[in-house]
Formats: sequence, structure tokens, C-alpha cells
Amino acid sequence: MENIVLIRHPKNWGLNEDLVLKYAQEALKKRGLEGVILSIYFVGQKKAKELNIQYRQKSYIPQVLGFPMDRTAEADGLIRLGDVVICSQKVKYEMKFLKKTEAEILAEWLLHGVDNLLKLA
Repeated sequence: MENIVLIRHPKNWGLNEDLVLKYAQEALKKRGLEGVILSIYFVGQKKAKELNIQYRQKSYIPQVLGFPMDRTAEADGLIRLGDVVICSQKVKYEMKFLKKTEAEILAEWLLHGVDNLLKLA
């Protein structure tokens, strides 16, 4: 069964949705996951910080947050793994100041996000 990746982002977020999809699928494949629905949300610094305070009691702006749902298949045969939240400004920051490519960052952070869901679920 194929994996489904859902991507949500604000207008003018400035990142490449095709790269997000590619590296999300690769992260799921690396972890041997099939028949999974993964949601990825790109948010701004304010929202990322609010979520970090609300759910982790940490007051900094995170790069990646994971909100696990389930590891068992539902009636339709799909596993709703959870949500990965990424701060899009943090991606742009690392691209500019750490001289990383968008692809490098997305590959690393999406794998990290999937790992967070697997650890917490």
C-alpha cells in the first residue's frame, strides 16, 4: 500500500513543495513504513514557538515538532502516523547562514520528524 503525504503551508512560504514530498516519502521508506498517512505543516516562527510552549513547555522557536497519532491501521487499512510541524523561516535561515541546500535541510528534518513520531507513538 502506498504512503500518503499531506502538505499544508501558508501562501508565499517560499519553499519547494515537490522537494518536501520527495523527502517525506524517502523518510517513510527509510523507516520501512507502508500504508501511512503523514501530515506536514509549515508554520511561521510565532506559531512554532506557541506550539512548543503549549505542548513541550519550551520557549524557543523549534525547527521540527512531531505530534504522533497512531501506529495501527484503521478500517481503511491506513495508519495515521501523525503531524510533523516545520518552521519555514528556520529552513530559510539555515539555507542562508549555514549554507545548506533546501534539499539537505528537508531530507534531514523530515527524517527527524518521522523519527519523532515513531518514538512518541
